[in-house]
Amino acid sequence: MKTIPRLRLALPLFVAGYVFAVYWVFTKSTPLVDERDVTIRIAHWQIELGPPDGIDAVIKRYEELNPRVRVKQVMVPGPVYRQWMRANFSGDTAPDIVEYGAWLDGLADLPVRYFDPVTEDLREPNPYNRGTGLEGLPWLKTFADELSEQRINSPEPGQYYAVTLSRGSQRLFCNRDLLREITGTEEPPADFAAMRELFAQAQAYGAARGRPVYPFAGSRDNVYWLMAFYMRGATNRVAQRVDRDGFLALYPRQTMWAFLNGEWSYQEPDLQAGLALLGELAEQMKPGYMQFVRDEAVRQFLNGEALFLFAGTWEATSLRRLAPFPVDTLRPPQPTTDDPVVGRAMLGRFSDGNNVTGFGFYLNKRTPHRAEAVDFLRFLTSYEGIKLFTDHSGWAPSIRDVPMAPEVESLLSPDDGFAFGGPNITVGGATRAVFERNLHLLTGPGGSVAKFAEALDQQMPGPVRDALATEGRAARWAMLPQDTRVVALGQLVEGHPDDEAVALRRSRLEAAQYLSEARALLIQQQLQRLGAR
Repeated sequence: MKTIPRLRLALPLFVAGYVFAVYWVFTKSTPLVDERDVTIRIAHWQIELGPPDGIDAVIKRYEELNPRVRVKQVMVPGPVYRQWMRANFSGDTAPDIVEYGAWLDGLADLPVRYFDPVTEDLREPNPYNRGTGLEGLPWLKTFADELSEQRINSPEPGQYYAVTLSRGSQRLFCNRDLLREITGTEEPPADFAAMRELFAQAQAYGAARGRPVYPFAGSRDNVYWLMAFYMRGATNRVAQRVDRDGFLALYPRQTMWAFLNGEWSYQEPDLQAGLALLGELAEQMKPGYMQFVRDEAVRQFLNGEALFLFAGTWEATSLRRLAPFPVDTLRPPQPTTDDPVVGRAMLGRFSDGNNVTGFGFYLNKRTPHRAEAVDFLRFLTSYEGIKLFTDHSGWAPSIRDVPMAPEVESLLSPDDGFAFGGPNITVGGATRAVFERNLHLLTGPGGSVAKFAEALDQQMPGPVRDALATEGRAARWAMLPQDTRVVALGQLVEGHPDDEAVALRRSRLEAAQYLSEARALLIQQQLQRLGAR
């Protein structure tokens, strides 16, 4: 009989709990079945603090405007991204929209095999720009650089394969408090001569504390970025000489062919001067840096073990959010033309950020939802979408005339430097592995510029030939489907001779086909000439 009062109390509580659970499931929680008609996925490797927040903000707003479409963000760690792409595209499980970069080793065949050009889409105005200063402009014209890097690195001349999300540059991130402790001032070094003085001050500061403090945080990635940057300034004169066509720039294939053809080598005085400067920089990092990954360099910087972190502006938001000290974003101090090591090789200041847009997204040609994927890319790169991305990510916008906070604007550089491109510590393809494998010849016991330069000249040709051959195959793959399209458009022109849009599309496609054929033939002849030697 004592249990009856308990049952009378428990039953109302059970009913009340059940009613509340039903209410929560149907009004507050995510539905077990997605009620939206279409789901598209967008994948990238930018998992630093910032970009995922920016893309999430864009997705939330886009889904409000387009209630029939669900967008899911897929974040893949950088170290496994290449393998992930290859496996998913081969297995036909890749997302609808995928980040890709032409510099990714071993993936040069992906664009023409798996990505769909968006050239025709870019010629139309972006409908999401209505009511803004960009209204009516072709989508292509709304990008700050009109997608110049995507045009240069396109696997098919005349075609655009990507839209971009951000701009950036290379920066020296500085621990302001540590700089003041070491030097007595918060004034950063103005040039590389002042940097050399700071190297000595940091060494003395560490010795006084009984614990070393290094000028640069070091890891395999950060060393590569640092050395590639300073080497570019030392090789501008060589690149200017190799630029026989007067383009004021070199395509990667031109640099590779010039190297294989003996037009430049690491034995040249300018390149040897650059290598000597790299040896000097290598002494300013914690020993064993080539065994460290990028995260270790960030840890060194955040823990006060290093004064500077050299990296691209993709690190800016993470460092500002995580550091327990003020982080200043500096343009890297550079050697001048009277520098005792590389001065004779310098044309002048090297461009530390040519403000081309990046963070490129490509369209999977096998997506069943092309229209929705393109529509999302339009919103993502519209005035409203890119403003949301910039405000939540801290990354600079790829779209012109979009306002940004002062700390974001500091990530961009004025156009005040030389940027010929061309010879560097790597020459395309898998040559970075050659650089990393032999760096000890420059910096280790008994290391020297001569030993390092000789190893590069001996071991680079094989990977460079492979990279040229891969580009040649990609050019041929790009040609294969186009003949049918050209013929089909020709038939449409014959049937509708007054349709200027179709005639223009056929003319552009035919011109791009000629360029693809010429590039494939040129690379084939170059490789045959090398094989005949």
